[in-house]
Amino acid sequence: MPAITNSSSLISRSSAAAATLALALMLGACGGETAGSQPAAADQVKDLKVGATPTLSGLGLRVALSEGDFTASDLNVTAVANKSANDAVPQLLSGELQVAQMDTITFMQARSQGLPVRIIAVNGEQSTNGEDGEMSAAGVVAKADSPISSPADLVGKKVGVPAIKTQTWMNIRAFVDAAGGDSSKIEFVEVPSAQTIDLVMQGTVEASTPAEPLMSSSIAAGKVKLVHNTDAPGNQGVPSSVYVATEEFIAKNPDTVKDFADSVYAAAKKVNGNRELAAKVAQAELKYTPEQLNNAFYQTFGDSATTPAQLDKISDLAVKYGILTDKPKAEDLLADSK
Repeated sequence: MPAITNSSSLISRSSAAAATLALALMLGACGGETAGSQPAAADQVKDLKVGATPTLSGLGLRVALSEGDFTASDLNVTAVANKSANDAVPQLLSGELQVAQMDTITFMQARSQGLPVRIIAVNGEQSTNGEDGEMSAAGVVAKADSPISSPADLVGKKVGVPAIKTQTWMNIRAFVDAAGGDSSKIEFVEVPSAQTIDLVMQGTVEASTPAEPLMSSSIAAGKVKLVHNTDAPGNQGVPSSVYVATEEFIAKNPDTVKDFADSVYAAAKKVNGNRELAAKVAQAELKYTPEQLNNAFYQTFGDSATTPAQLDKISDLAVKYGILTDKPKAEDLLADSK
């Protein structure tokens, strides 16, 4: 039987996450004082280890590497595979990483615990407004012959998600409630990402949330059908994932931070809507096969800085669904603009 986790196991998971974040806060407190004056460009760090997911959601960084955008900005960037977004936070604060990609909700949770990290650039954006029938970077799928065919049909069902109280979990609740269902009556089950399709086919869960390109290839093979994408209603363009650095690193390396952001935004402008480039980089840098990418949905990558209003849309939902206790001030989440 594949390993799955139900909601009763969350106590141990939450305790482990809290311990990790507590360690990160301690490390951050020992990081030293930030410089009071503008650092000279020659003194700023140019060699960056960037934690990023080794999946299609990390494609934007690989495009910037492949297309020479970082080199053009005189940056030497090395992509390091993230174990998880929670693991990336202590790695940032200890200096093991200089920048990390993480989903926006995990970042907000870190900030809510007092960790000194801020957004320096957008990675992925929500590609749709959560319309019915639209593909996106992830989605809820069910067996091809399942009676589940709409968001409201998920009520009372067992639905696999990567983790509870994440952006995916939150967005599912939002679109089910918007469709007139009661999302509090969904039985969410944590399942390993690689097993999202297998567990549906075995009947262990009645629906699950595979990411790309597993979702599109499984739909094309006739194994499953799309019930709904995992985008929140009306939130097209909000940052689904962001690049984060410590406040100390940002203060000491403002030109580097700006050059990094400019580089990933330049890469996003090249790859958005360009399936040929996306597929080329996904094969060369992320080692996907052409067959895996035949029907892939390539998400939109941010090509400009996010705004407080966009972040407010996410934090409003996070408070509504109990992920955050208090709504953060959006301006405090962003690195100071130059």
